[in-house]
Amino acid sequence: FRTNVAYKGFTANLMIRYLLDRDNMNSALFNKVENISLANIENNQDKRAYYDRWRNPGDLSQFKSISITSSTPMSSRFIQTENSFSVESISLGYTFRNKQWLNQAAMSSLALSAFSNDLYYASTVRRERGIDYPFARSISMSLVATFK
Repeated sequence: FRTNVAYKGFTANLMIRYLLDRDNMNSALFNKVENISLANIENNQDKRAYYDRWRNPGDLSQFKSISITSSTPMSSRFIQTENSFSVESISLGYTFRNKQWLNQAAMSSLALSAFSNDLYYASTVRRERGIDYPFARSISMSLVATFK
């Protein structure tokens, strides 16, 4: 969903996204939790690779013991249904026009705006962010002058 609103020199843009009942293969669970090797567990950023594993006889756990070195084949237990909502981006701005001080500066308009992305994310599937691709929220500002 995207909306753009403009009123008396002000502008606002908002983009939100939602997903309902999408099946996803959770590759983080498959590669970085279930099939992690003992040598790589110290560098793994997912705590489930250590804490949510089978450790002792009788334990009920989703993931096999770290001592089992055979590779687990892909299966439907790594498929998760995702419902999510995110605020992808928002921008706010104002454009100055028909002002005396613009004429004195030989400008016909001056626009100020600010933009930010990845403001909010909620999901039924735990997502690792920043492992395969860097993740960063950003805030940008711009100033655009139009001269006569």
